[in-house]
Amino acid sequence: MKIATILPVLAFAFIAVNCNKIKEETKSNSEIAIKSDSIAKPVKKELPENFDEFNKKFHSDSLFQVSRVDFPIEGKHVSGFEQYNWTRKNWQFQVIPVAEKTEIEEYQHSLVKTDTLITEKFWIPNSDFEVERQFKLIDNKWFLIYYNDINL
Repeated sequence: MKIATILPVLAFAFIAVNCNKIKEETKSNSEIAIKSDSIAKPVKKELPENFDEFNKKFHSDSLFQVSRVDFPIEGKHVSGFEQYNWTRKNWQFQVIPVAEKTEIEEYQHSLVKTDTLITEKFWIPNSDFEVERQFKLIDNKWFLIYYNDINL
């Protein structure tokens, strides 16, 4: 009689433990998947765009470049008495990619990189020549947000 009582209790305990495991697995999976019409769909987390790949395409494809300039862009073009802010209409295609080092010796160069912002500067000491550009990661895509081109 004792065995007849113990077996149902053990069976019940076994079922209860397994049901808890299934509930915990479902709960942890629900953080990864979103249920829609009772069909679980995985949530894809978009990875940030690789800057080196962006850099190559940005400086070789004019249509892509214009699509990745966050107009109206900060900074301006100043050359002698000519001065204007950058717009889509007066934008000049940029062909020189961002680089760790420059091969042009008369220019000073600095490059500051973080995960979300890249700032590059060129200048000639003791002159009125300076170029600065900033690229920012926005919604996992790189954009040019600042371009200052001063040549007095």
